[in-house]
Amino acid sequence: MALRTLATRKKLKEGLGLGLGLGLQSVRGLQTFSLPDLPYDYGALEPAIRGEIMQLHHQKHHQTYITNYNKALEQLEAAMAKGDAPTVVKLQSAITFNGGGHVNHSVFWKNLAPVHEGGGEPPKGSLGSAIDTNFGSLEALIQKMNAEGAAVQGSGWVVSNLAV
Repeated sequence: MALRTLATRKKLKEGLGLGLGLGLQSVRGLQTFSLPDLPYDYGALEPAIRGEIMQLHHQKHHQTYITNYNKALEQLEAAMAKGDAPTVVKLQSAITFNGGGHVNHSVFWKNLAPVHEGGGEPPKGSLGSAIDTNFGSLEALIQKMNAEGAAVQGSGWVVSNLAV
């Protein structure tokens, strides 16, 4: 059977590409991830975002993505060591979802800034001009992003590919 041949232990050890971008050699030295520190205190974004909400979102929500990502990576390593291709394939969605949640949150924290560091104000300069040119206004951009994100798994992360 073609699938049986495709999913042999030898093929997995050769780094069979299953959309993971990882060969067995890359997984052997399993790297785990940890919660990054915020570049500001939890209360630094008040009154826009309460410190308790920031702490909960960072320590619980983001940490859950990291915990589940690390767990899926450990399971992937075990499945690849056994040559268990069905489990390798099954784990792809957990790795993508939780790894993506970790990456998205890591970017999210860096995109926020306290008022004394330039946060809390609408974008100005080249970014503000690009938003106006491409979307009409900041409010139109927000509406478009909200509409696009409503159908995305998770909490609706949307990233603009606008070059400024």
